[in-house]
Amino acid sequence: MKLTQKELNHLIFLSEVVLTGKKKSLMDETLQCLLYIVKSLEEVELPDSVARQIEQLTALIEADLRDENVRMQEIRGHLDWMQKKERNSSMPS
Repeated sequence: MKLTQKELNHLIFLSEVVLTGKKKSLMDETLQCLLYIVKSLEEVELPDSVARQIEQLTALIEADLRDENVRMQEIRGHLDWMQKKERNSSMPS
């Protein structure tokens, strides 16, 4: 199946409406559509300005995910410590 330029333009329009209108309830579907298109491509030629924007957004996403991962590891470590402390305090002396 091939998407026509008209169909792609419509998807771009919808994506921009979701993004600028902050329609979070439709974000998953929008990302899924765009992901299908990107996955179908082996290579794409982009203007330098767009490539720079993608690099910046990618760096932001990666940093946010790293921070979230570190925070989750801290929480798990704290919970493990608390559980170990509880087990040790409940042992008869």
